[in-house]
Amino acid sequence: MIEANINYSEYTEPTALMKEASSLLFRIPVFLSHPSRLNSVQQMFVDAIIMQIREALLFPRTLPISEQYPETPLTNIRRMILSSYGMVALNLRQRNVSFIENNLNQPLVGTTWEGSPFAQIEPAMAYQYGLPLLLIRETGVEQNGIWSFGIGPFLLLEWDSTVPDPITSFFSKNDWKSIFQNWVGQVRNGYYIQTEPPYQYSCSKQLDS
Repeated sequence: MIEANINYSEYTEPTALMKEASSLLFRIPVFLSHPSRLNSVQQMFVDAIIMQIREALLFPRTLPISEQYPETPLTNIRRMILSSYGMVALNLRQRNVSFIENNLNQPLVGTTWEGSPFAQIEPAMAYQYGLPLLLIRETGVEQNGIWSFGIGPFLLLEWDSTVPDPITSFFSKNDWKSIFQNWVGQVRNGYYIQTEPPYQYSCSKQLDS
């Protein structure tokens, strides 16, 4: 209800709510895929990734942290992918398993770290849709599926959580800076292409003479 004694000619500063809303301008939504079970070092790494994405004026979205829909997991993932313009996927250590034998009953020795099964599902669905992908695998995690080197037409980054100062050492590497900036450029380019109006007001193609 509007009060009667409001001075309509008096200038007022933008409210806190308006400033909060305006801070999201030009933040293109991207899907940040990571496991929900994280240790303290992994949580620091995910937080650092979020900060890097936000500094690039992109908006990181995660399931089920930032948003969740009342649907099945695969439907939630598909909805996130269809409403995002890029994906960063983190394949982090979840379970340390010991080898026993293979399907031919041959004994095996050794151990490996397994990642989350959604680390296979979500990037594969995003690739099928055509989103720009940035994949980061924690060292020691089994290299299989989409995380095998040479499987996909993209580079995989590796994060070593066991080195001294694992956060700073990763983000100071040139390969991270180069690949991240290239990914950001692909995301922005895709955003502007996908948000072009269906009706074209000018001809962007040269006519054949």
